[in-house]
Amino acid sequence: MKIAAIASVFLLFLGVRVFLYYQNQPQFTEGQLVSFKTELPTEPKISNRQSLSANLGNRRVFIITSSWPQYHYQDNLKISGKLESRVLKDGTKIFVLFFPKIEKQKSNNFLGVIVGIRQKFITIFNKALPSNYSALLLGITFGIKEKMTDNFLNELRITGVLHVIAASGMNVTLFGGFISAIFSFFLKRQLALFFSIFGILIYVVLAGFEASIIRAAIMGILVFSAQILGRQRLSSYGLILAGYFMVLLSPDTIFDIGFQLSFVATAGLLYIRPIFYSSEPIKRILGNSLVGEDIATTISAQAAALPILLANFGIYSIWSIVVNALVLWTVPILMVIGGVGGVLGLFFDLAGKSVIFLSFPFILYFEKIIDVFSNFGGILKIENLSWQIVCGYYLLLGVVVYKLKNFKI
Repeated sequence: MKIAAIASVFLLFLGVRVFLYYQNQPQFTEGQLVSFKTELPTEPKISNRQSLSANLGNRRVFIITSSWPQYHYQDNLKISGKLESRVLKDGTKIFVLFFPKIEKQKSNNFLGVIVGIRQKFITIFNKALPSNYSALLLGITFGIKEKMTDNFLNELRITGVLHVIAASGMNVTLFGGFISAIFSFFLKRQLALFFSIFGILIYVVLAGFEASIIRAAIMGILVFSAQILGRQRLSSYGLILAGYFMVLLSPDTIFDIGFQLSFVATAGLLYIRPIFYSSEPIKRILGNSLVGEDIATTISAQAAALPILLANFGIYSIWSIVVNALVLWTVPILMVIGGVGGVLGLFFDLAGKSVIFLSFPFILYFEKIIDVFSNFGGILKIENLSWQIVCGYYLLLGVVVYKLKNFKI
């Protein structure tokens, strides 16, 4: 009863915050002249021109400008121009600024240093590996999104492994655990924890300030702290609090697909995955199988994320679980190789590239798996998945999880 009362107060506070947020948001119209300052949240896409995206109030605006001068992630810009609207295939209305006036402003010195390190990582990886391979390794290791060929990106999407090139809770936890192990050799536990959390925050800057990455970092810090403090239940509370405060600070976050997928996938790992290990026979099978852990992880995350994937993308590969089980074991190995090679390359270019090149056979294996399965077909296509079906699915999933948690084999 006490928990329900506290939850009601928190929800009421959130409701008031959301109402006031949208009441006070400026409205924008076609042909309106705007001038605003922004820090680029992602690296621009460059072809014969540059495509940027920035936040204008509670709206994302897309900017098309010339290929020179080049702009980069976290550049502090002042942008002035006339808004034009476009309607996407799915009916979404967006605002675009074509060749606006852009003035570069002075950037934060600390962020400038981190972004400089980020660019150095990209340069080292690109020198050591072919472009698709370096982009894949940068995504797996640091969550840095670099350009891939359309064919390779489509194969990742079709086979359901596109998530590996984004900073996820798993990546953040592995990264935190890796640097914690290093610090623990030299420092006391509390101090090692502090520096590990600081390292995760730097990881966020390297990867980019997207909703899913910020949530992953918050969850990573909470889960990591829970493991060290011996309080595993903090993970469950951490997920709820992380989601709550992110939406509280920016109500638009709730509509971000990356945030939605990241949140429900983490919930799947926290609440569905343990069910596999509550049965001794299944636990033994998974423990004795080379890919058992990955199968349990994949099924848990995808069971939780399935409606959101179908509602937003309309496709789902029946081979996704198999492909994930076959490739996920390479992710921790690639993260370690990429992390060690990247850091080493900051000081010794040749040594860094040599270590990064060790990832080649693992990435080659990764590529061959997705190449084979992307040609198998088995793609489910669903259009117009209603919110009633999505809600019904999650209600049914919640009941099934609750029942299975109390069922022993």
